[in-house]
Amino acid sequence: MRLSGWMIGAGVVIAAGSMASVAVAQEVGKASAVNPAATANLRTISIGQSIAHKERIKTTDKGSVQILFIDKTSMTVGPNSDLTIDEYVYDPNAGTGKLAARLGKGALRFVGGQISHTGDAEIKTASATVGIRGGVAMIGPGFVFAGYGSSTVTTQGGTVTLGAGEFTQTPGGGQPPSPPAPPPPNFVQSLIQSFQSAPGQSGGAGQGTASRGNVQRAEARATGSPNGAVAGSLTPQPPPTPLPAINQVASSLNQTIQTSTQQAAVQRVEARDTSLFGFVGGLMTAWLTSGSGNLYSNSSVGRYTGTAEIGIDSVRGRVQANFDGTVSHDQQGQYLPGSFNYQFGFLDPKEDSQSGFYDSSNFVAGPAIRRNGEIVSRIDGAPITNQTGVMVTMSRDMAQYYVSLYGMGSVTPCDCDYTKWGFWSSTSDQGPYKDLAQGFWVAGRPTTAGEVPLSGQATYAGHVAAAIQNAGSIYYAAGAFSNTVNFATRTGQVSVTGLDGTNYAGQVYLTQGSTAFGGSLAGNVGGRNMALEGAFFRGVASPVGEMGGNVSISGPSYLGAGIFAAKMQ
Repeated sequence: MRLSGWMIGAGVVIAAGSMASVAVAQEVGKASAVNPAATANLRTISIGQSIAHKERIKTTDKGSVQILFIDKTSMTVGPNSDLTIDEYVYDPNAGTGKLAARLGKGALRFVGGQISHTGDAEIKTASATVGIRGGVAMIGPGFVFAGYGSSTVTTQGGTVTLGAGEFTQTPGGGQPPSPPAPPPPNFVQSLIQSFQSAPGQSGGAGQGTASRGNVQRAEARATGSPNGAVAGSLTPQPPPTPLPAINQVASSLNQTIQTSTQQAAVQRVEARDTSLFGFVGGLMTAWLTSGSGNLYSNSSVGRYTGTAEIGIDSVRGRVQANFDGTVSHDQQGQYLPGSFNYQFGFLDPKEDSQSGFYDSSNFVAGPAIRRNGEIVSRIDGAPITNQTGVMVTMSRDMAQYYVSLYGMGSVTPCDCDYTKWGFWSSTSDQGPYKDLAQGFWVAGRPTTAGEVPLSGQATYAGHVAAAIQNAGSIYYAAGAFSNTVNFATRTGQVSVTGLDGTNYAGQVYLTQGSTAFGGSLAGNVGGRNMALEGAFFRGVASPVGEMGGNVSISGPSYLGAGIFAAKMQ
C-alpha cells in the first residue's frame, strides 16, 4: 500500500476508555497507516495496532489514521476529526455484516469492502445519515461526495441518492439535502490533498525503511538473486485491452480510450450502477456471398435508426449495451435485413464480461457471446454467426480527437453532464449474407412526461454525428445542433449547421404526454432533408436539462443517419 496517498499529518490519538477496556473489546480492524504524536492521557495509535468495537478515534490538526477493517473496508480519518465506531459485525463465511459509525467532527474518506456491497454501511454526522453501497465516499461537516457506487443521504428534511461524481450539502436544521450536483470547483482536489501525507511523514513506517539499500535486500531475499527485482508486481496495471475492433475507426477509438483512462487512473471518478436509454443511427451494408465466404461484388446500403439501452455495473466493471433498430430500404435494398437486435457485453456475472468500465466517460464492450458459445445478437429474429465489433463511449477529449482525425470541421461536442454517446460497429454472417452496421449511439438518464414543463422556453446546444453515403463513398460527418424549445406551444426550432457542408432547419413537435419530440428539417444543398426524433434527458440542473435522438438524412444519391446530443444553455 502506498501510505503517502492515504495519510495526513502527525498526532493521531484514541480517547475514551482505559487500556484495560480496550484490551477486552472486540477487534474490528487494524491501524494500517498512522502519523502519531504523543498526547497526555490518551493512547497513541501505532501502525498495525488493533482497533476495537465502540472505540473513539480523534485526530489533531496535523493528525490522521487509516483503519483497515476485517472485511477490507477502509476509512481514512482526516485532521481535526472525531470518529466513533458504534457497531461492527462481519461474518466472513457469508460475506455479510453491518458497519455503523458516527463522525462527530472533521472529515473521512470511506472505501467500501464486502459489507458495503450488501448496503449495510452507515455513517452518521451531526446533520445527516449516509448509507453507502459498494462505493467510495467523502463525508464531512455539511457535505457528502460520492466518488463511486451510490450513497443515500438522509436529513430531517428529506433524502437524496448520489451517483458517482455527485455532491450534496446537508445544512441541518430540518432542511433537506441539496439536489445532487457536481461538487464546487476544486473541491474534490482540495479534499484529497487534505488526506495526503505532509513532507517528512511516513504513515507510521520507520524512517529509512524504504531506502534503496533496504529495497534491494528485500528483492534479493524474495527472488533468491542479488539482481532480482519484484517491483513490476507492485506497479498498477493498465485497464484491460478492449476486444479487437473491426476497422480503423474503432481501432483508433480503442487506443484513445486506453490512453485517456491510463492517464486519469489515479483520480478517476466512476459512474454509479445505472441504466441509460436513448437512440442509435447509422448505415447498414449487406453483401451476398458465394456460400463459401467469398463476397460477390453487389452490395446494398441502407440507413438504420433505433433505440439504445446501456447498463452499467461500476462495482464489477461491467457494461451491457442493447441496440435495436430497423433498416431503411430506399436505396439498393435487395440484400438488406429488416431489423436487428445487437448486444455488446454482459451485466450477468454468470457470463464473461466482454466489456470494460473505467469511468463514466470511458467504457467499451465487444459482442455478447455466452460461455456456451451462443451469440446473443440477431438479425430479423434469427441468430447470427461470426460477429465481431465494438461499442465505445466518446468523451469530450476523444470527440475532439475524432473530429480532427476525420476532418469533420470545427464542431464543439455537447458538454453534457449525464448524457453519453459513442461509436459502434458490427460485422456478422447470416446465411448467404454478410452484414456491416456502423454508426453512433446516444443515451441519457430518462425523465418523465410529468417533469416536462408546460410553459417557458429553453435553448439546447450540442452536435450531430452521422455516417454518410455520398455517390458510393461512406464516411463520417459532424455538425452543430441547436434546438430552441417553447414548452407552452410544444414546439422546437431546430438548426443543424455544417454537417457535411449542409445546413438544415425546421420545426419539431413535442409529443403530448411524453418526453419525445420529432419533425423534419430542410437542407440548403442538393435537395437534402433530415428527419429527426428524440427525447428529453435528465440533467444536473433540470429534469429536462439534456436531450438526444437520431437523425435520418436523404437526398439524390445521398444517404445518412446518426445521432444528436445537446444540453440546455
